[in-house]
Amino acid sequence: MSATADEIIAKTNATHAKFLAYIASLDADAVNRRPADDRWSPREIVAHLTDAERAHRRFMQVVVSGSEMPVIENFDLDAWNAARIAKRANLTLDEMLAEFEKERAETLAYLPTIPDDAWELTGAHAALGTVS
Repeated sequence: MSATADEIIAKTNATHAKFLAYIASLDADAVNRRPADDRWSPREIVAHLTDAERAHRRFMQVVVSGSEMPVIENFDLDAWNAARIAKRANLTLDEMLAEFEKERAETLAYLPTIPDDAWELTGAHAALGTVS
């Protein structure tokens, strides 16, 4: 495994631990409070990150395999995010965190399997453009 892969895995682990510690430090009111009408609450951020973890891992897998992501015309990232957050609205925070942990564990298991030469690959994302 390359130094790049090791660095990415270490950073992924470190940021994950910091995020979980932050969420654990919040009381029930704070975890559900939106800082503004157009901003997400910490709970909604957990929901978003859970879905994003899965989607970005799938994106990596497609790029590493040499395939291309299907082009989605007129993709609305805000609408997509809102729908994915709404899907988890009835879950408890603990259920969301468990789902997030599962997705992150799958990502962390996948990262070391990426060949060294694949870390420089790029792919076209429907909303973000070319990403690596």
